[in-house]
Amino acid sequence: MPGSVDIGLVRFAQEFIDDILKVSDFAAVEAKLEAAARALGFRHYAMIHHDDHRTRKPSLIFMQNYPEGYAERYVAECLHRDDPVVEYCHVIDRSFAWSELAERELTAEQRAFLERGAREGVSDGITVPSYVLGERGGSCNFSGPVDPARVAAQRWIVQAIGSFAFQTARRIALGGRLRAVRAAGLAPRERECIILAGQGKSNTDIGAILDLSPKTVKFYIERACKRYDVHNRTQLTYAAVVDGEIGVHEVTPRKYRWLAE
Repeated sequence: MPGSVDIGLVRFAQEFIDDILKVSDFAAVEAKLEAAARALGFRHYAMIHHDDHRTRKPSLIFMQNYPEGYAERYVAECLHRDDPVVEYCHVIDRSFAWSELAERELTAEQRAFLERGAREGVSDGITVPSYVLGERGGSCNFSGPVDPARVAAQRWIVQAIGSFAFQTARRIALGGRLRAVRAAGLAPRERECIILAGQGKSNTDIGAILDLSPKTVKFYIERACKRYDVHNRTQLTYAAVVDGEIGVHEVTPRKYRWLAE
């Protein structure tokens, strides 16, 4: 709650918002994020689009001061697909402390990801998800707190700072345009097949639903697997969700769909 946060941080957040709205280049945004991390008592910041950054597309936001080598591995190995922070961003519309992830059922890969980050000092963070319909999702993150006990109390301050920072970076990335709709990476039939596969249906079941032969369904599934460099239907469904191509609600069993609302 506001009363549990140093009044100096409240003033800092207001000044940050006033200043960030005037910024016109990425370097200035990064300088502001660096200052915000220090003021909030975090060692690291990262503001990124949840995407494959190996191509370094200028329209994608990728700002961070992670330890040397950590960000390079994150990009080179497409680790956003194993990042439970990224996954949680798909089912929540507010800032959250990474400690909340302990309440979720994580895969072995996700647990390994968090353990690797902790060894690098990238832990105990706060994330602010950012989504605009038709665009790649992203987030603003602060991690490695000097005093982990203060993290929960700062979540609402980080929400304000992260939201305005991402809005500014998005405006700069789009060259001042209000909106840029991202073209879908999956073909419509690929997307339909992945959704049904994610619901546990066989190629024969999918073919009957979509009026396709099982062989054609297999072709679409295999082509999508090649796109994401994955080897089974479970990995494919997860990759497509993290990539923003399908929604969690489309593959979540009906009784659990309230979690994605």
